[in-house]
Amino acid sequence: MSQSLLNHSLEPAPRLRVEGISKRFGSTRALREAALTLRSGEVHVLLGENGAGKSTLAKIIAGIYPADAGNIVVDGQAIHPHSVKLARKLGIATVFQELSLAPHLSVLDNLFLGCEEGQHPFAWLHRSWEAQQCRSLLTELELDLPLDLPVSALTIAQKQMLEIAKALLRQPQILIMDEPTSTLTEREKSRLFTRLQTLKQQGVAILYVTHHLQEVLEVGTRVSAMMDGAVNATVDVTSTLTETQLLEMLTGRNLSLAIARPPQPTLPPLFTIEDLQTAAGCAGVNLEVRPGEIVGIYGVMGCGRESLGRAIVGLTRPTQGKMTLLGHPYLPLHPKAARKRGISYLAMDRKEAGILAERPIRENLNLSNLSHFNRWGMLLTQQERLKTLESLDRLQVRYASTEDAMTRLSGGNQQKVLFGRAIAHLPRLLVLEDPTAGIDMGAKLELYRQMQTLAAQGLSFLLLSSDLFETILLCNRVYVMYDGKIVDELWEPTLEDEERILAGILGRRSAVP
Repeated sequence: MSQSLLNHSLEPAPRLRVEGISKRFGSTRALREAALTLRSGEVHVLLGENGAGKSTLAKIIAGIYPADAGNIVVDGQAIHPHSVKLARKLGIATVFQELSLAPHLSVLDNLFLGCEEGQHPFAWLHRSWEAQQCRSLLTELELDLPLDLPVSALTIAQKQMLEIAKALLRQPQILIMDEPTSTLTEREKSRLFTRLQTLKQQGVAILYVTHHLQEVLEVGTRVSAMMDGAVNATVDVTSTLTETQLLEMLTGRNLSLAIARPPQPTLPPLFTIEDLQTAAGCAGVNLEVRPGEIVGIYGVMGCGRESLGRAIVGLTRPTQGKMTLLGHPYLPLHPKAARKRGISYLAMDRKEAGILAERPIRENLNLSNLSHFNRWGMLLTQQERLKTLESLDRLQVRYASTEDAMTRLSGGNQQKVLFGRAIAHLPRLLVLEDPTAGIDMGAKLELYRQMQTLAAQGLSFLLLSSDLFETILLCNRVYVMYDGKIVDELWEPTLEDEERILAGILGRRSAVP
């Protein structure tokens, strides 16, 4: 027997095998004979730009969509998961990219929703047992949450961790994770990755959908790249695999990871904050932003970063402190007032706080700038249409028609539209809250280039990002935030500053040097 045949015979049989899966949505071909295998005890990472078909393939395996053609085989048996409930019975659990939590139910109720011990209408609920199981799982994930707390009171990162806990509670044999870290900080990512290593050791087969190249190298066993609805390459994750190789697999073209940071501005500050305090989050923040400067705020969940951003744009009211814009006092009552003063905002949660899902792309783009197309109470439709086409072309949005519903766009293209909306009225300062969460590398690079171009033209940015690599890559300066305060400030940061930044967000630096 040849060595290649011997090696093939020694490979473990796949837990899951996907063969020739095809799927259309109207005239759009989402999947084209996609195929992959998933082994027990591995993390098989699925890479691909938005629209490549990753999430569609994951949802077919999870029982959300039926396949038009092809087979799904689990442990040698062909299956046809036509519902999430059936997929769960087959040992398949999914962490969805879009949160599937019930906001008005408690943490405990959300975890057990749909998998209670008593399944018939008059069965008793085993609440004490459920509470015990819930506490045990949350402890493993280092997630300290009151079990009776409504999910609506959680932060977006806590909701994402709860979504992960909900899937793990099912004790699946096959776990599908669709962009599980899109709203997590480094601390939560570390907890999740530790848990994934444990699941691998227990023999769980994990399909991990992501846009983050570094995550492939951190948790992956094998990696497959999707383009145009098909899996076009699969390789083992080894110590010699590089991000450059992954990027070429992901995009099918040779792109550079290098992003030229804009030069450090020397003009007087555009925007300053002195001793800012809020009811929840900020405990005395001081910072400044200069014209044409990209400034980053980096910290873990609950450090006060989100509260700071919301105070700047008028979503929350400071309890103490002073903000100035162009040397004049600044205290907006709401985001519209902030926008009139020249400060715009791009929220983190695209689904809940950004898009109008069923309204046209055109309306989503121009929503905050309708006065530009209004004369004597009448909408100038031709002018709006031409401006829309011009903006979408400049932002490199891929779309079929400007009248298509916003949800017809991929996540990356949706984010480009929201970015276009935020800059439409030519603001002086743009506050960005995790602007690249859940979008592919190609879309990220395009947003980076847009930011750099606008910064060169004098627009300032305050970047609230959970992506440390992104923060270091883009920002002229980075403020490190811990326990409601700025604890460090770095000028022209590099990757060599990573350890210093991580020390700051964990409270190991007590003051700004």
